[in-house]
Amino acid sequence: MSSQNEGLPFYNVPDSSGFRLIEIPPEIESLLEGPGAPVLYLEPGPDDMATLRSPEHTYNLKQKNTSNGLFLIKPYTSDASSPQQGVAAIATVKETVELERVNKMVVKEQRPITQKAGKWHEKFGRDR
Repeated sequence: MSSQNEGLPFYNVPDSSGFRLIEIPPEIESLLEGPGAPVLYLEPGPDDMATLRSPEHTYNLKQKNTSNGLFLIKPYTSDASSPQQGVAAIATVKETVELERVNKMVVKEQRPITQKAGKWHEKFGRDR
């Protein structure tokens, strides 16, 4: 008679917090894991895009959708009296944030509006 492992219990216990996963490039990873890790700043960028600024570079944040969802899990026991521990999915993530390095931050210059914008018939129908 063979014994069969019943496996690891899996529960769905959604958390009300929102989660985003950020894919960081190797240079940011080495900065954060090194001694004296710097402070990184999230700032508004051009065209209302968010940017991440490190001491050396600036990165645009871009959201990417994935066809395969990722489960964020944590250890979980369904009952305090139960000795069997399982895992619980606290969130399903279907979007990730990608960092795209910006070579130089370009600031668009806003031109003042010199002509009052009107309706089509006011612009083109005057000579009729």
